[in-house]
Amino acid sequence: MLAVAIVTGLAGITSGIKDKLGSELQAYGANLIVSPGDQGLLDIDALKIISGLDSVENTSGQIYGRAFIKENSVEVIGLEMDKMRESGWRLGGSWPLNVREIVAGNNVKEALKIEKGDEISLQTNDRFIKFIISGFIERGGPEDNAFIMSLPQAWELMGIDNTLSAILVRGKSGDLDNISTRITAAVTGVKVKTLRQVAVAEESLLGKIQLLMALVTVVVFFAATVSIMSTMGANVLERREEIGLMMAIGATRNGIRLFYFAEAVLTGLAGGVAGFCLGYFFTQAVSWGAFHALIGIPFHLFIVSVAAGLIVSLIASHFPVVNALKYNPAVILREE
Repeated sequence: MLAVAIVTGLAGITSGIKDKLGSELQAYGANLIVSPGDQGLLDIDALKIISGLDSVENTSGQIYGRAFIKENSVEVIGLEMDKMRESGWRLGGSWPLNVREIVAGNNVKEALKIEKGDEISLQTNDRFIKFIISGFIERGGPEDNAFIMSLPQAWELMGIDNTLSAILVRGKSGDLDNISTRITAAVTGVKVKTLRQVAVAEESLLGKIQLLMALVTVVVFFAATVSIMSTMGANVLERREEIGLMMAIGATRNGIRLFYFAEAVLTGLAGGVAGFCLGYFFTQAVSWGAFHALIGIPFHLFIVSVAAGLIVSLIASHFPVVNALKYNPAVILREE
């Protein structure tokens, strides 16, 4: 039971850790960027289409532009504000609460000498719109050099509507090529770029963790088998008189072997089922402690657990029983 529980727990963690770590790695941001081909901008409907594709975990539409403030040209980025709040950006101040509040990158704060609560006027062509700075963000990317606002605010400032400059896509690691193919098939005239540095780093990390868990599972299974074999060996030695008595009253060696293997099968089945239940709770405890979420255990792992219990029990019983059957029953009964 303990051996199967450990193996089941490690196998369950190994099978579920990829999805859970993948969700944790979303903090790294998008691993695919969808940009327009020759038409210049993407229609907002493309965002809904891509969001519904298989293996797409998250999407975010963005619009880029430039504006002037005090005769200084600055970059403006419009995006989905609710998703920005969940992206783990470092924020000084507060997120925008009303339609005229925006945030700015830390580099913009230093360059333009602006503070939280300042009112600024952004100009694009003949359009002047006033905004209030609610906070400053830092991410280590182009956002640090731009004013960040919601998509409706950016559309109003640029005089456009329901269009995007790019769609940032977060897809499942290891399936990015297939996702890219699905996107180009579903939305015509777009280009899909894979952020290889992020994607390769994620796949390498996940692969190494899964390999480590698999190696630990094999080592634990081997150690458990050896430990159980020694326990079963001691058990058979204690029952040598029973074996000698059965042989003395006419039991065949094959019959005795079948008797003990039947015991091993029942022990393996009981240990496999109980070990799976214990391993299941072990897996969920580890998952909850690490990710604050539960891991889905595939049904075939139950079959594997029961089979592992049978295999360990039969292997552990085989050699001690075969060795005990070599003795003469008279010698065994005389305790020689």
